[in-house]
Amino acid sequence: MTQVGGNYEEHHHRYVRGWQYLRGTGLDDHEMDLAEHAFVDVQGTAGSSQVGHAIDLMSRSHGRRPALVLLGGPGTGRRAAALRILCKAGVPRERIHWLLLDWDQPRIEQVPHTKGHGFVLDLTSYPELPEDFYTGLTGYQKEAESAEAFLIILATPENWGPRTLATVPTVSMSRPPARKVAETHLLHLAPHRADWLTTDPLDTLLSESASPSDAARLARLIAQAHDDAKDSVKEEFSNWQDHLKQWFTNHSGAEDLRERALLIAVALLEGAPAKVVLEAADELFSDVGGQLPPGGPLAGRDLVNRLATVHASLIQDEGVSLEAERHGLAEAVLTHVWQQRPQLRKALLEWASSISAPNGTAVSHLPRIAECLVHLSAQPGGRLVLTVASNWAATGRSAHRQLATEVLETMALHPVTGPGVRKQLYDWSQQKTTNKELASTVAGICAGQLSRSYPRVALTRLRLLASRSDGLANEAVANAVRSLANAPEQRLLVLSEIIGWTQADAPAVREAGASTFLALTDMAKDTFLPPPVRVEGDDADTLTHELFVQGWRAAHMETTTTHAAHDRLAAWLDSPHLSDDQVLPLAVAVLRGRLGQQGAAELLVGSSNSSDLGRARRKMLFNRLISDQTTSHGAADADPDLDSDDALALT
Repeated sequence: MTQVGGNYEEHHHRYVRGWQYLRGTGLDDHEMDLAEHAFVDVQGTAGSSQVGHAIDLMSRSHGRRPALVLLGGPGTGRRAAALRILCKAGVPRERIHWLLLDWDQPRIEQVPHTKGHGFVLDLTSYPELPEDFYTGLTGYQKEAESAEAFLIILATPENWGPRTLATVPTVSMSRPPARKVAETHLLHLAPHRADWLTTDPLDTLLSESASPSDAARLARLIAQAHDDAKDSVKEEFSNWQDHLKQWFTNHSGAEDLRERALLIAVALLEGAPAKVVLEAADELFSDVGGQLPPGGPLAGRDLVNRLATVHASLIQDEGVSLEAERHGLAEAVLTHVWQQRPQLRKALLEWASSISAPNGTAVSHLPRIAECLVHLSAQPGGRLVLTVASNWAATGRSAHRQLATEVLETMALHPVTGPGVRKQLYDWSQQKTTNKELASTVAGICAGQLSRSYPRVALTRLRLLASRSDGLANEAVANAVRSLANAPEQRLLVLSEIIGWTQADAPAVREAGASTFLALTDMAKDTFLPPPVRVEGDDADTLTHELFVQGWRAAHMETTTTHAAHDRLAAWLDSPHLSDDQVLPLAVAVLRGRLGQQGAAELLVGSSNSSDLGRARRKMLFNRLISDQTTSHGAADADPDLDSDDALALT
């Protein structure tokens, strides 16, 4: 009984099975060490420290809070603070997890509360949170408290607004002094170099407005530096800006353009063989109108002299590297050129696509090229990378689509570009202007690494593609779901999502669910999904069997897939690749109560093409259905699937 005063809204919540919760990633020992031993707290307005107050809230012996919100903008150290709080609350570091936001809209029902574990949920990227998320927090906190689990939510003052919908303690975070962060980290990482922070040329690097992440980065660079390499630390910390500015000033003549092309090629193909780098550099030089000297490989200076000019060096297997002696220089070169030469951006992207195409100069270095383009996409003007990649995907040329898939997939997983690109994939999935090539590219991305980290996000986009009235991506969607379902750790999730489609209100989604389920059952494909053999006490196999039954029944009931469903089940009955224990219990469960349906009789009788094995199985299937009907006669209430149509159909 609920007693309320004033207006009352009823909120409904869906509950999920364990395998439907958000997944989390563990934190590496280095980050946990810094959170435990090199954390810088800030005094709050009430006199106590911010994180100290939060630790007190979550670790009281009586009445401790299972959930907490850290409010602050990026750069206030919320991530490190969350890890520190969970450690001090007694959660072992191996049980602390960073949750992956595998959803298109936050749902508190998907947040796990595993016994004795601690979870960090970063909601910073959501401008506004739905009411159901707030109202569900009360129930979540009760479950977490019972399980002795902890949840820390990272949010901003702008997007966190529960009003009266939820009561969760909040702690406002202020940015800790950058110099103090650097000093504390350095004392932990390399105490013998603590004085470097106060020594020229490093003493002026951290301004008062520097972020904690910048301070932590500087401490790490100092700890990892070679003996007395302070100048290199300064250059790397400033992304080699002074070095590159001076280099491009010194090499600004017409005769230097070929060496500029070489520098960019080395940066893009860090570690690639010298032959590949030199050929790629000459292609870039030619693409921008440069005239290669006559004589080909005989022309120009020797390799060692050219590499010295761009400050590169030879490493093992004749590889060429900027990073070997100047860590971070390769990325810095690309950033410098991208920012300082905006008119060169499109030419750079086209060149990168050309050299990575099939039979291209650098085709075997596609992942590295994609990684570099994703780095550029996070720079000012980086939207061009997404625009060009989408154009490549839509052109229909395999050379461009291959790189586009790599770039878009990497961008979708990147912490900076990821949310925007995942939203773009969602839009492409349903836009009428999306052509077959782009739709197939989206399906391919959903079947790749995106599905490993964000399986529900991938399946949502596949649902939109499968529901398209133009059917552009049907084949690509079928290939994608077969790939996803064959990963054992994702099988239940994939099946349950597809069965959910078959139960949707929208006819197009129901039809998409039925046809997509049948794609999983196509024995003509190498990646078809075989049914499980039910083992007593195995909950996963039992649930998988139930989902198969629901899928088959949905496909039989959907008028557009009824015929295909009967043909597919007939093929299973005829196949020697499936055992009786796999096929017969499933067929009995699918047909029970539905023998009066069109096509069921033909399925039971078979055809002239039926195999001897199929005929024998049909006889066993018929006998089991007769037996079920006989033993259940007069006890229809015991099994609501049984009806009088079965008796009529069997006579």
